[in-house]
Amino acid sequence: MLVSSLFSWSFLGSSLVLCVALLNQYAKFWDLTIREVFGGSLLASITFATVMTFIARKHAFTKTLERMTGSAGLQSIGTGFTLLASRMGIQGVSLREATLGSAFSINLNGHGVVAVSPELVASLTPDEAEAVVAHELSHIKNADSTAKGLARLARAAFPFDPVLRLVEAAVHRERELWADRVAVGFTRKPLALASALVKASSRPRAGTTGHTAGLFVGNGRGLFSPYPDLERRVDALLDLARKMEIATSPAIVA
Repeated sequence: MLVSSLFSWSFLGSSLVLCVALLNQYAKFWDLTIREVFGGSLLASITFATVMTFIARKHAFTKTLERMTGSAGLQSIGTGFTLLASRMGIQGVSLREATLGSAFSINLNGHGVVAVSPELVASLTPDEAEAVVAHELSHIKNADSTAKGLARLARAAFPFDPVLRLVEAAVHRERELWADRVAVGFTRKPLALASALVKASSRPRAGTTGHTAGLFVGNGRGLFSPYPDLERRVDALLDLARKMEIATSPAIVA
């Protein structure tokens, strides 16, 4: 009886030890599998996003740029554009007419392009037009295409991650605000930029959809918006004007 009991307990104990050992091996295998699967999918996602971004920059961006711009016929601001670009230390940049949107800039394959719509230029004073051009040149000077591209690449790798959507939008908003500050640093005309923003925001946007709508100034409502709130941008520019001891215009403040 004693021998039988000892055998039973020994068998149960050995079985328990074996089960624990097998579970440990299974846990290690499962953990390794999870790491390999997740790591593989992560690498595949990043690789795919990188390849698609490269293709887009080489082909899609060029075609989109051709569709969104026309010939460089902005003679009224052409000379000022060249002088301003030189003063900002920017080389290899050209000016084009924007056929969609109000104004935008892009750095494509080492060549910067600033596009402004003739309708927007016609509605602005010379100082306001200079401020708009300076803002777009600031994007090129600050390499914002790269910063925004990296944020877009991260979201492309994880398209269903809401946090990365927030990060991408926040990066865009921050670069817009910084471009405002850099532009004012060269023109010393914060009120002109504030006034141009107000005018651009009130212009009809017929014919502009999706990513082409409101490129110089957009709807800044919501955490997912790539543009800062217009009031926030204007207030920041008015604050710069006060620091520069420039009298603010009641029309802009209102």
